Amino acid sequence: MSLTQEPIQAGTRQEDSTIEDLMAKVKAVAKSPQGELFTKIVDTFFEQIEEEYFSPEDLADIQEGLEDIKQGRYLTLEEYRSGKRL
Repeated sequence: MSLTQEPIQAGTRQEDSTIEDLMAKVKAVAKSPQGELFTKIVDTFFEQIEEEYFSPEDLADIQEGLEDIKQGRYLTLEEYRSGKRL
């Protein structure tokens, strides 16, 4: 059964609360100026779930990238296009 066809089952109150909190955050980000990029990222993750899962190396690279962003180690698209490198 594919992910999109799985029935939705009620969980515990804590699980439901966690999902509701996550959905509120997803909606907020989707409506933000970064919404288009966020949608593309979510689509990429969803496609991987439908086709095959990310490898442990892929997940480690993604986690490393998130940490870099949190620490301010990133370039804007304009900086990258202008030739700037980290």
